[in-house]
Amino acid sequence: MIRTVLIAVALLALGACTSAPPPSPTTESTPPSTPTESAGVNCEDAPEDVVGAVLQLRLNHPRQTITDNVVRCSYDGGMTEVRFETGADAASFAEGRKDHAQIADLPDFHDEAYRATAVTGEVIQTAVVARAGTVEITVTSGAHADQAQQLITTLFTRL
Repeated sequence: MIRTVLIAVALLALGACTSAPPPSPTTESTPPSTPTESAGVNCEDAPEDVVGAVLQLRLNHPRQTITDNVVRCSYDGGMTEVRFETGADAASFAEGRKDHAQIADLPDFHDEAYRATAVTGEVIQTAVVARAGTVEITVTSGAHADQAQQLITTLFTRL
């Protein structure tokens, strides 16, 4: 009993030493939003039926991963990923370009764009990257680059 009283007195004394009042309890706790969530971009903007139809692939089981201002949507079937980056600008676009090899510019496709090809054994993956305003979309897939470009245009109209 004395021990409990001493602990309570110590906690009260410690609380009196702080300059800010303790936060009042709330019934709801909302997690802080990430820049991507506050921008309203998520994988609902790239549903599997739309992505699969444009790329002519049978896709299912979309999975969303959000890291800072990047949303990654990956799908089973066809090793396909759609990546949204919000807050993009010419500098971040140029920086991301350094991560790819075998690049070909795509002039007159949105604000700026390119495609990159990666070959691993017999598997060819094409990434088409385009920026329009402050949103960058990357489509990585085994589909043809023209189909990926068509998908990017479709996705930009959905935002």
